[in-house]
Amino acid sequence: MNSIFSSVERPLSAENVLTLRPLRVAQLTRGWSVDVTAADLALVAAPVDAARRLWAGRGYLGATEANRALAGMLEDRPEDFGAVGHIVLGADAVEVQSHVRPFGDSLHIIGAECIDGMQRLKVIADMRDRLSYEHLQSSVIRLEILCGPERERARRVHDVAERYLNVSAAQDRLIRCPNILHLMHADWEKGDFDPRRGMTTGPYGLRFSMADVTSALACLSADPQPIAANLAATPEGREALWDDRTSPVYRSLFHRQMTPVGVMRAVEAWKSAHSALAAMPRRSRQGYGHLIEYAPELICWKACRSLPRPLPLHSLHDSKTTFPWERVIERDLPAGTVRTAASLVARYEEVRPKRSRPYKSEAPELALWREIAE
Repeated sequence: MNSIFSSVERPLSAENVLTLRPLRVAQLTRGWSVDVTAADLALVAAPVDAARRLWAGRGYLGATEANRALAGMLEDRPEDFGAVGHIVLGADAVEVQSHVRPFGDSLHIIGAECIDGMQRLKVIADMRDRLSYEHLQSSVIRLEILCGPERERARRVHDVAERYLNVSAAQDRLIRCPNILHLMHADWEKGDFDPRRGMTTGPYGLRFSMADVTSALACLSADPQPIAANLAATPEGREALWDDRTSPVYRSLFHRQMTPVGVMRAVEAWKSAHSALAAMPRRSRQGYGHLIEYAPELICWKACRSLPRPLPLHSLHDSKTTFPWERVIERDLPAGTVRTAASLVARYEEVRPKRSRPYKSEAPELALWREIAE
């Protein structure tokens, strides 16, 4: 069977014709949906002038972060390479030639135009000499091919597609963590927990964001180093922490033994320590006292380890412990936080008597935290 679907009245041109061997071809309302392997696309963007020949909106952007990630995925996880996203092509006409197989032995895209996906095509082309043909065959990619008015519509919409894209963040992906899911399904009595919305303490109670919960768990982490507390202190650090669910730091906070009572203890302690810092007089924040302003998470973290009756951090999530968590947090922690702040400020001045940088940039650094928290 030989069929041609054209959107132009002029004679079909042999220029810029792509011939592919599809795994699957389906004609849709707005065009064609085609599954092909990366091996079949390896030469499409190989020429130096491929972007011009394919009328791509922009040429290859080189080793951007996204392109490096695509190349790494194609090399390490070829099955995933085509699982997200697809390549959009325009065409003057699409010709399907079917002989033996029911879905077509060959597909000719006449007058091909790359509307979206030039970066992905170029990554495949650049990797073709490093990866075997069999390796590239294991990556299946979806092509969307549009003709006529739908081709022009796709051009117009894809040119401004970024305006309509809500970019995923690491916090969104916390919902995939089995330990987080376990905590979501636990008994919160009068509250609930969701990594996208945070934690509530009841229908009319306070709400704590996921950033608050992360900082609180980092504050009461059993780790003797303030690494998690330092990461949790900034939006960028939290994103990095949330993004690597296999890291020791992440697993030290979000593990299978998490319980609602443990999270509540952490939040209450963290809130109590911060309230104590906020109540300190303004004069305490002068000079090296800027540490209180720019590194409060360090002070809270250290305070929870410096009480006369230390908090049993290893049993934070133990609902059966006899330790009087509530009483110690309410009665001892505020004063202990103030003492700790004064001690760390003095230690800061001791280890950095000569400074050449602003407090705002120096105080939040992990190296300083480790130095003065010993």
